[in-house]
Amino acid sequence: MKLKPLAAPDYWDFPSTPYQTCLVTDDGSSTTAQVAQSLLNQGWQVVVLSFPQFLIPVRSSLPAGVRHFVLNHLSEEHLQAQLGDIFKTCGLIGTFIHLHPLPQGFNQDQETSINTDQAIVKQVFLLAKHLKSSLTQAASQGRSCFLSLTRLDGEFGLSGKREFSPISGGLFGLTKTLNLEWESVFCRALDISPDLDEMTTAQIVLAELHDPNSLIQEVGYTPKGRMTLTCELVSLSSK
Repeated sequence: MKLKPLAAPDYWDFPSTPYQTCLVTDDGSSTTAQVAQSLLNQGWQVVVLSFPQFLIPVRSSLPAGVRHFVLNHLSEEHLQAQLGDIFKTCGLIGTFIHLHPLPQGFNQDQETSINTDQAIVKQVFLLAKHLKSSLTQAASQGRSCFLSLTRLDGEFGLSGKREFSPISGGLFGLTKTLNLEWESVFCRALDISPDLDEMTTAQIVLAELHDPNSLIQEVGYTPKGRMTLTCELVSLSSK
């Protein structure tokens, strides 16, 4: 695999639909608030879902007008119940954005055997399972999106300059699998360098959501620019 530079995405000003509700997971940082505010500014109804505090102890301070729901434990039944409340209150979800926390956002004091990174990734897999019907239904009326955001190094972990948990890399596999299974839903995995600030990250999220090019499945961002992964043919020399 090789990194390939990309130009800035084009902007598709897609029309509003009856499913103009975006569900965003809370990473415990001000990035959540910045992304939520950017979506509000575009006319979206924004719902933020926080993970249990024994995983991420800090809750983001959210802008006025954002609906907030909280997971208190990790059972699939509880997640389903919270999604049911969201659907009743806000209607079906047309876009889902997972903001994966940086390791320093995890609860460092927990005395349990829970792997925080693994627990959150599992919750995202369950969210995908239970949002499938809503997102595919929304896609019949216009653009519907599933977007996952990690902050490895902005180069899909290939720079060798940062330590990170490989578990969060599973979100790339999930997103690419959904892209194959949900043909009508726009699916994209982002890896944004931790060197980029919250405002820049929020601007990137909005730009990628509006990219008309659905052929690109994973995009990385560093201070040097935008990139993706590509396969490169290498000749095998015989001894």
